[in-house]
Amino acid sequence: MRLWVAVWAARLVGLVSRISGRGGSSLPGMVARRIDPLVLSKLVSRLSKGVILLTGTNGKTTTAALAASLLQCDGHPIVHNQAGANLIVGLTSTMVQAEKWRVYPRAALALLETDEASMPRAGQETHPRAIVVTNFFRDQLDRYGELSTTVGMVRKAISQMASDGWLVLNADDPQVAFLGQDQQHVIYFGLDLPVNATLEETGDDVVDARFCPRCGQALRYRQRYYAHLGDYSCPNCGWSRPIPHWTATLWDKQSHIVTVRHGNDLMELPMNMPGIYNVYNLVGAVAAAMTQGLPAHEMGRCLEHFEPAFGRMEQVMIRDHQIWLALVKNPVGFTQVLEAVGDWPESSKWALIAINDRYADGQDVSWLWDVDFETLGPRLGIDQWWVSGMRAYDMALRLKYAGIPDEKVHVVENPNIALDMMVDQSTRTVTIYVMPTYTALLDLRQHLTQKGYTRHFREG
Repeated sequence: MRLWVAVWAARLVGLVSRISGRGGSSLPGMVARRIDPLVLSKLVSRLSKGVILLTGTNGKTTTAALAASLLQCDGHPIVHNQAGANLIVGLTSTMVQAEKWRVYPRAALALLETDEASMPRAGQETHPRAIVVTNFFRDQLDRYGELSTTVGMVRKAISQMASDGWLVLNADDPQVAFLGQDQQHVIYFGLDLPVNATLEETGDDVVDARFCPRCGQALRYRQRYYAHLGDYSCPNCGWSRPIPHWTATLWDKQSHIVTVRHGNDLMELPMNMPGIYNVYNLVGAVAAAMTQGLPAHEMGRCLEHFEPAFGRMEQVMIRDHQIWLALVKNPVGFTQVLEAVGDWPESSKWALIAINDRYADGQDVSWLWDVDFETLGPRLGIDQWWVSGMRAYDMALRLKYAGIPDEKVHVVENPNIALDMMVDQSTRTVTIYVMPTYTALLDLRQHLTQKGYTRHFREG
């Protein structure tokens, strides 16, 4: 009876929240847990295939969305928190709202994107059958602390995993790969792409994990794709990158095809998203889906019509203007988004950067000074920079120190007004790249939804 009351009270709250237009994707979970603290454990216990928890600093939402597309391709429903609420109350909201009329979900599997700080509790309450880890980067130091703290949170969740559970790990991230030490069931994914020069030679990227997680000595890289992700080894103790089971071997940017190798088999997968970080997201999703036995030959068909998750290189058309929304939240992620902008061939580009400092964004915005505007700014081809949000003037100052001319920078504190002005003042040949922090993204998406340009993020 307690579970029944918790579920239906939560659904009622969720319905009222949606009707009122207030959003609040975590509110039903808060209500349900207040009534029955064990509601999440009870609901997932009925899933015959259990739970997959997907975590990491960057790429969680896109990797989860890709994996969900693959897992749903055979017509079997899964439970997935597509709205992106990834704290423990958000996971609970997802489970209590998985059905309209039944208490327990009919789906056999739940794929839950999970915030790193919520992993210990999520592991304890769901005892996952698989844990997928994308990467570890410095992110919101006021919330997470240093990398060792984040790694420790995920390690606690791994200790709660089912005895026959699988770890799916990014082999190219030394901190992530080391989680697989002494584990029985591990699947590694990574890249083996041809590049002209390693980043270690060019030296224009942020590196958060320079040292061997086993002995503490500096790692050496045969190849580095960005930040500390690549093919590494330790000259002191000999520990090195594990050989990936799933490897992206070719990325054709013109045809939007990524070739993935598994053993002696190759498959070509569509990927209509810019950025090498999305290649990692794709191959990680493939590795996650394979823990459920999805046939490899079906994957290309399953991804043909994939659309990016909201705010993750999401394309929006506003009065024949092409708009791209890309969440930014830490130095590595922001730098990679800028790299992706530079890769796209539009002749005229404008950029809107919206920086908030609410709790969900991280209240310390000093990380903006670690984003590589100095190197990337001149080669992005951006004609006009607009800055907005609660910390608009901090961002404008950052661009000034990066050498962006004052006449190219426009400060409009309200992101919604700034975007409307950009659309009004630009021609249709201009592509607008919007790079907001988390709460600024939510505000912008709500603005676009109210104007009819996008669907509410709950709807996919």
